[in-house]
Amino acid sequence: MIIGHGGNIYKLAKDLGVTPAEITDMSSNLNPLGPPEGLMEHLASKLSTIVSLPEVDAGHIKGLLAGKYGISPSTILAGNGTTEFIYAIPRALGTKRALIVGPTYADYRDACEMYGAEADFLVSQKENAFCMDPKDIAEAADGYDTVFLCNPNNPTGTMVAAEEIKAMAESRPDIRFVIDESYLPFACDSYAESTARYGLENVVVLNSMSKVFRIPGLRVGFLIASDALIAEFSKYVLPWSVNAMAQAAVDFILSGGEAIDTFLKETRAYVKEEKDRFVAALEKMPGITPFGAETYFVICELAAPNTAAALWTALAEEAILIRDCTNFIGLEGEFVRFSLKDKETNTRLLALLEKHLR
Repeated sequence: MIIGHGGNIYKLAKDLGVTPAEITDMSSNLNPLGPPEGLMEHLASKLSTIVSLPEVDAGHIKGLLAGKYGISPSTILAGNGTTEFIYAIPRALGTKRALIVGPTYADYRDACEMYGAEADFLVSQKENAFCMDPKDIAEAADGYDTVFLCNPNNPTGTMVAAEEIKAMAESRPDIRFVIDESYLPFACDSYAESTARYGLENVVVLNSMSKVFRIPGLRVGFLIASDALIAEFSKYVLPWSVNAMAQAAVDFILSGGEAIDTFLKETRAYVKEEKDRFVAALEKMPGITPFGAETYFVICELAAPNTAAALWTALAEEAILIRDCTNFIGLEGEFVRFSLKDKETNTRLLALLEKHLR
């Protein structure tokens, strides 16, 4: 298990002698506008549900998600976050050799290693702004049985169009493609853009509620696949894996109708406007090079003598937590990632970067 994920506000708060609430967390990729209005009050009203077991298979919220996508509930599993499914993938798919499109999330590799599956990386390059041609992925997949693709990708923010993923998967029916769409709502106008709509027999889609609706502490996610693959994954899904409060949150979100649609539209509009402003400011600074992204987090390369570790430390002393990306496989150099917050916080970060960068 990798420890270097973002969001360890508790350790930094302890080191600084402050409360976690006093830490500005710009290392975790969470919606700066979330959670949706009314969700916290709704959860407070549902607190009494914790005295009983939740619905054993989360069937109600699976049905709601199926309606959102226009697919069958039988093609959906609900779990304790997408991480639960990531670690079930090597077992359920019988993975022997996996190709991971990187640099990306460490848990894909960790899950493979946990179950003795070989994991190799196909790494995108900064010279191409970390973009990867799906045709190159399909060609490189010779000899592999499973391909992992985070889309949009973490930490680079690059994205492959749904139609290109469809063509890639159709060109290699002998390979299972795992498409992690945890950040998709930040980039698309509608959930209908998901690759889940294609219903391909060799595609597994991971869907997270944590990021865009800012409920990571509730741990809820979905897996979407063909009926045959669902049958294999069902062997490794625990009963009552989605707790009562998480189910209540998803019920509120997926039943929210126009209010939730408006929330998503406002999120995408804010992210684009603020990201463009933030990146434009970074482009004027010496010692740092930002890369464009389809999401609300921005990855940057630091020029010598700056290092990711030194910048992390300098900002941590200001009670700001950023992501040191040097432990991502395939990132050669000094990289950091900033997850955007409100405009005031982002502006403060820009001022501190001007202060600390050389």
